[in-house]
Amino acid sequence: MVSFLAGGAGGKLADVLLLDVLKPLVDIMRSGFADRRHVRVTVHHAFFAATERPAYFVNITNLSRNRDVEITHVWFDVTPQVAAMPPDRPLPKRLKPDEVWETWVEANRLPGYLDETVYTLARVRLSNGAVVKSQRNAGVPDQGSVPGGPVTHS
Repeated sequence: MVSFLAGGAGGKLADVLLLDVLKPLVDIMRSGFADRRHVRVTVHHAFFAATERPAYFVNITNLSRNRDVEITHVWFDVTPQVAAMPPDRPLPKRLKPDEVWETWVEANRLPGYLDETVYTLARVRLSNGAVVKSQRNAGVPDQGSVPGGPVTHS
């Protein structure tokens, strides 16, 4: 139990005792938050330059400070579900901190009525069972590469 004395030397003693009690608790909480998995999932619409086929690209970034994350499943939450499983992006995929990886679903595999909601329908399941929902990626450059390795077109 910590007792508090108002003012004078006793007040300083109470402050020191309080700090002695709270510091270990703050350290435990801080380490717990630092070890937390944190993943950002965004979706944008683009075309492959080689084929001109439109697709919805699911971009996954590991924002964890010091933990790898493992992606086990990626899909769009429509009925029926549409899995992102291109041969060039096998799962599971382990991402180091700050690593980005991207997969896609060809647009013609998704229902045409989705309009803007399509950007919030991607789901990413992590190895711990957590499912992360997507948001729209509005800041995508007009041209670029697909993070995660080469892309073959068939």
